[in-house]
Amino acid sequence: MEHHHHDKVDLFPDFNRQIPFGTGTSIYYNYLDYRFRNDTQALYQLLVWVDGEYLRGELRSDRPQRYKYHICTEGEDFVREGGEVYRVGKVWREAIEPAAGNRVERALLRENHARILYNTEGLEMRDRMGE
Repeated sequence: MEHHHHDKVDLFPDFNRQIPFGTGTSIYYNYLDYRFRNDTQALYQLLVWVDGEYLRGELRSDRPQRYKYHICTEGEDFVREGGEVYRVGKVWREAIEPAAGNRVERALLRENHARILYNTEGLEMRDRMGE
């Protein structure tokens, strides 16, 4: 899957975030957001629907998957750099064996560095070293 991030800026506060910053999505007409390619022998179905105020989705397959995946963030922080505030952090993907629960892979997906475009009053932040 190819996912085109629109992530150099943090447009709005996201209290009670469910997924790591920079991994969410918005689909906007006339912009390239997603492209899918299946190089496996499995058949997949992507279901998307709106449930009240939430966009929900489900990925189905015609066969059991070898791993389940968990996306997490580490080192997420707000930092001040040269008078601007940025959201930083690393996003990781972990592959886990469903039966034993063992983590078999951990891969860095992205490093966030997004300029905050909303009022930062009240945010806990640190100054970037050397700034």
